Amino acid sequence: MSLAYGTEPSGGAVVQPCVWLDWDDYLAWLSGRKISTTTSWGEKVKLGPPWQPGEHMALDGPTGEGKTTHAVGILAARKYVLALDPKGEDETLSASGYERVRSIPDRPGGGSLKWKLAHRADAKAWRDIERRIDDGLDARVIVGGGSSTDAEDLALQRLMREAIVYSRHAGGWTLYVDEFELLSSQRMFNEGPRIERMLITARRKKTSVVTSFQAPAWISHHATRQARRAVKWPTGDVDMVQRLARAMGRDWRDVGQAVDQLPPYHTLTIPRGKFHPMVMTSAPELGSATPQPARQRSGPQPPGRPASPPGRPGR
Repeated sequence: MSLAYGTEPSGGAVVQPCVWLDWDDYLAWLSGRKISTTTSWGEKVKLGPPWQPGEHMALDGPTGEGKTTHAVGILAARKYVLALDPKGEDETLSASGYERVRSIPDRPGGGSLKWKLAHRADAKAWRDIERRIDDGLDARVIVGGGSSTDAEDLALQRLMREAIVYSRHAGGWTLYVDEFELLSSQRMFNEGPRIERMLITARRKKTSVVTSFQAPAWISHHATRQARRAVKWPTGDVDMVQRLARAMGRDWRDVGQAVDQLPPYHTLTIPRGKFHPMVMTSAPELGSATPQPARQRSGPQPPGRPASPPGRPGR
């Protein structure tokens, strides 16, 4: 594609191309291990900043194009992940290998005795999860049960609400909200206000929220306005491109030109602002590649490592 031009704060012209990164390099960029790349013209360009704890991401694409596959891939860069499954035992999300739980402790520290007796299997799972956190290991968890009956639907709605509240109070988690429209719609789960509150206030507790949805017009604007980067799949809908481009502070024509070149199952990652290149990539199918988690970097707050372990408020 042709180069897109922006203007630096100093007034100088800066060339911001759209660049291609293979999946391993893409993960290295998000985790801070890759800071530049070379364009097809042989020019070296600086990539945008890495994905920091407390920063949000929005995934915008039609169903069946690989949003969940992409999400599971990038979540490998995070140490503590809660993945909400409002669809009910989603097959792609299940293929992530994350631990699945069907209930949330009713209080920090593994839950009350009453809760443990009522949810023995999940009590054991949460005990193992918290042990991993205490040992400095990762913890990646799917929250969600079945949805085959009306009773299961009601239980799933209650579970999603409990998981959102748990994540907000605990801090330190990266919360993945699969099919944000389903969770946020007043006609469905009606959890939009709780997730919006997290999008606005979660930075203080280093909680990141990753939302996936099929169209930005169908969900709360906070999902895109609070995101530091958005990921777009191929589309012929100009209005969808315009909405997402505006939320990212980009010229929609530059974004549309890049989106038009995307083959199926490929994505365009759009950093906020116009001073960093947009990035094309394609996530491999789950199981065909093993994304490597981010290496620990020096400094007080490496990506993916909360200031205090999740589930241990105030510790």
